[in-house]
Amino acid sequence: MEVFAVTIFVSLMFAVLFAALFLAERAQKRRASLEQVALLPLDDAGCGVIPAASRPLSHERHRSC
Repeated sequence: MEVFAVTIFVSLMFAVLFAALFLAERAQKRRASLEQVALLPLDDAGCGVIPAASRPLSHERHRSC
């Protein structure tokens, strides 16, 4: 029975941690979330972005920079 109590306690701690981190993320004043910032491309000052309509349909979508 002690295993169930520990399991429930750890599960509740994870739920509280998730809720606290979620609310902290929502309360941030920045416009971009961490996920959006992480998905931004690296700074390619000399490279242009190829529009989606003119991209090749193959799996090889490399930029030539």
